[in-house]
Amino acid sequence: MIIEIAAQGGFGGIPAASLHKTIDLADQPEQMRQELSDAFEPVELARLASQPCGPDADRMTYRITVTEDRQSHSFTLKEQQIPPDMLDLIDQM
Repeated sequence: MIIEIAAQGGFGGIPAASLHKTIDLADQPEQMRQELSDAFEPVELARLASQPCGPDADRMTYRITVTEDRQSHSFTLKEQQIPPDMLDLIDQM
């Protein structure tokens, strides 16, 4: 599984608040691989993306693409739709 995350936004949408990360789970230690696999499962991302969210001024917007077995799934999530533990995983990537 390959996870690609692109994010932008934050204070005034300044470019300094953007990020782009790609991680191949095959290259990760077993514990991290399992945590990332569970958190970024396409079914879970679809559930999070379907949650309503309030105003998003000065918040990050994340574009998450998960590729597995030559099949890609992409989701756009607002910062407030992402649980704190998933944000921590993104920071660790």
